[in-house]
Order: sequence, then structure tokens, then C-alpha cells
Amino acid sequence: MTPFTLTCPHEALLAAVQTAFGAVERRNTIPVLANLLLEADAAGGLRVSGTDLDVMTSVVTGLPCEPQDHAGFTLPAALLHDILRKLPDKAEVTLKASDHGQAALSCGRSRFSLATLPAEDWPRLEPWRNVEPARFEVPATKFAAMLASVGFAISTEETRYYLNGVYMHALGDQLITVATDGHRLARAIYSVANGLADMPGVIIPTKTVGLVSKALDKVAAGASIGISVSEAMISFEIGAVRIASKLIDGTFPDYQRVIPEGGENRWRFDVAALGAAVERVSIISSERGRAIKMRWGRELLDLTVTNPDAGDGQEDMPVISEAGDDIEIGFNARYLGQMLAHMSGQATVAMASNGAPARFEPVHADDDEIEMTFVLMPMRV
Repeated sequence: MTPFTLTCPHEALLAAVQTAFGAVERRNTIPVLANLLLEADAAGGLRVSGTDLDVMTSVVTGLPCEPQDHAGFTLPAALLHDILRKLPDKAEVTLKASDHGQAALSCGRSRFSLATLPAEDWPRLEPWRNVEPARFEVPATKFAAMLASVGFAISTEETRYYLNGVYMHALGDQLITVATDGHRLARAIYSVANGLADMPGVIIPTKTVGLVSKALDKVAAGASIGISVSEAMISFEIGAVRIASKLIDGTFPDYQRVIPEGGENRWRFDVAALGAAVERVSIISSERGRAIKMRWGRELLDLTVTNPDAGDGQEDMPVISEAGDDIEIGFNARYLGQMLAHMSGQATVAMASNGAPARFEPVHADDDEIEMTFVLMPMRV
């Protein structure tokens, strides 16, 4: 068979390798999983793919390679990535793979010989075997915002594996993403024109959420993301990037029961001002506790942090009481700060009592298309 040959700009190959490399685990007991698959797609362009058996990322580069019917080959992902990172910018790279388990990579005066493994040994994820997925499209910027606004609340506790991801489901024409770790909860809602009718509720693993978010950061303005979902698999089409992933096999809790309704005690506040105040007074808090006491009054919010080993921190700021009585409540300062970082402008908080969960919501403008809700559990202070 004619040896595989590719000549292309260094930056183009590096960008594809970096994206596909994100799916690869550095520590592998199966050697071929540490490799990237390089092959020609149906149009004769190079496609680079990486996998860990649970998620697969493929990048369609459009870089012409010969011959177009070559079976492909695999190269060590970390080694290839490191080599390409060290090569000079705006240089041309030539890659040639023989049928004898070796590939030659050259760039200027640099020459490398890399061991290959057969493409047929590389495990492919087949997303849609004997199943017809639900398919729909969402503006890339909107879906990126939906993931970002809930991702910080994903649990890292392995015993509750069903919380180790983002729960995505539909309600009518609304696409909803939710994450919680039991201490805080975040929800984002966006209306999609069509395609949600047959979509099952699924839990997208944390790693997949991260890969999709990184790919969304690089798309052009005005682009859309294509999403296909079944009960066991999900795939994302983001420009030239394709991400296919298994889903978490578990039952996400009935999160709607956690979100407090009503809220007879309610205030409006400036998000940036509260975020800055929390950051200042929490400097004195102990790393172990991170508790911040908040006294919500008629016109002022008083924030206090007490550290027995270091001293006290206190600050107040103006707020607007919209209903109810004064409330004194404690929160984890880090959780509060992370939540505030995903809002802007004005927001409201509603609480039934000083021992009840607090519901935070940004004050939506008429042109806001994503509805966000955050819930924080109180701390004893």
C-alpha cells in the first residue's frame, strides 16, 4: 500500500491534535488508548481522533492527505502533541507513515521517527447503533452559556456518581441544564425551536462537559451546535469538531423539589458589589470553614466573617427589600462567590427563613434568552 503522506502548516496540525488530545487519558493500561487516530475522511482530508472508551473527540481538518483510501494509523498522543508544540511557528510539517510500524515527521531541520499502532486496533465509539437519536440545534454561544452557568455546581463526590455531570432534559420547547452537589444547585433554561419532543433526560459526564465547553470557545460568531441524544449516547457537532460520549447510567434526583417556590422574604441587590464584598471579607475566613454570616435588613446587608485564629471581617452594602422580614443566614463564602460570578447586573434572593435554602436569580432584561436559577443551602454560623 502507498505510504500515508501529509504536508501541512504546523499550526493547523497542532490545533487538531490539541483538540483530539483532550479526550485521551495519559495513564492507560491499553497502549492504543494512549494514541491518536489519523485517517482520511470521506472527502480525503485528515481526521484526527482521540478516545478514552467513554468519550471520543474527532477533528475534521480539511488538510489533504494521500492516499485517500489509506486505512489510517495511530501515533502516541502525548509525544506527538509535545513535538508539535516545540516546532517553530509558521513552519511546514511533513508526516509519512509506512506499513512497518513507523511514521516519520519532519519540519525544517527537525526529524522524528515515531512508533505507530494499527488503526484497526483503535476502539471507535459508535453512537447510533440500532437507535434513532433525537436531534436539534442550539446557538453555540447560548449552549456555552448554559454549560458555564451550571458547570461550577457539578459534584466531585464519586459515591454519588449520578451527580458527576450536567443533567439535560426538555420541558415543552425548553432545553434545561442542571447541576448540583447537594450544597448548591444551578439551572439554565433556553427555548429551542424544534427537535426536543423525543429527547430523553440524560446526564452528561463532567469530562464531556469540559471538552464541549473548550470546543465552543473556538467557534465563529453566529455558529450553531448540533446535538444528537439517545438514552445511552450523546454527540455534539461543533464546526469541524465531533464529540461523542457515553452518558452516566443513573437517575438524577428530582431537583425541582429543592428549588424553593415563592419566597416571602425577598431582596434585590447589585451582583458586582456583593461579589466584591464577599471576596474582601472572606479573606479572613479559615480555609476549613469559609462561613460568611449575612444579615439582610430593610436597606442594608451586613456581611461578617469570624476566624478565631485571625480575627473578624465586616462590611455592609445597600440592598432593596422587596418583601418580608429581616433574615440572618450563613453561606459557604466560596460557593456564594462562584455563584455570583455567573450573574451580572441586578439580582434577587428569596428565603423562607434563616434555615431554608436561598433562591438567587438575575433580574432578566427583555432581551435575555437564558433563564438562570441558583439555590444555596445555608450554613450554621
